[in-house]
Amino acid sequence: MRTNALLLAVALAAGGSAYAQVYSQNIVGYVNKTVPHGKYILLSNPLNNGGNKVQDVIQSTEDLQLYHYVNGAFASSAFAFGSWTEGGDTVIAPGGGFFIQATGDNDAKITFVGEVAVGKTVSIPAGLSLISSALPQAGGLDTLEYPVGDETVYQFVLGSQAYAGTDSAFGAWAGAAPSVAVAEAFFVNNGGDPKTWTRTFKIN
Repeated sequence: MRTNALLLAVALAAGGSAYAQVYSQNIVGYVNKTVPHGKYILLSNPLNNGGNKVQDVIQSTEDLQLYHYVNGAFASSAFAFGSWTEGGDTVIAPGGGFFIQATGDNDAKITFVGEVAVGKTVSIPAGLSLISSALPQAGGLDTLEYPVGDETVYQFVLGSQAYAGTDSAFGAWAGAAPSVAVAEAFFVNNGGDPKTWTRTFKIN
């Protein structure tokens, strides 16, 4: 993930040498990911891009199939012959997740471009949900402000194409906390009450 802090200064001239300055600040960047041919990978959209529709967020030179987890079931989006032929209007905002597969002859390289979702809060309901960090950062969930309680985190392993689970109880992980990559989504089976995962980001 590479970010650039863009500082926009607008000078308004008034009365010759007198002027005022107005500042606004956005944090923008991009994230490159490779989708291996013939395998599934569990990803998330790490950056805000307009309305976060699939057709705006993901472009590719290879055919793709996406599967979104919605209300306990999967819905699909398909990219073929250079355009989204199915599910292009589906929203994939930061904090969620989806399976993606390159269905063409080669690996697919995709680039997420947009703004960092500063102040984004992710809802974690009771039971099973598919979530991700709202900020494009990698690390252990213990360092990413995850509100650990009583749950199991399931990560999808690319090599084995199977899930690996990590348990927690009474607010502590059973061993090392799960470590996630930038733009990696994961399932959570929350055995407690609904909660929220708030990520904070500061510009120094």
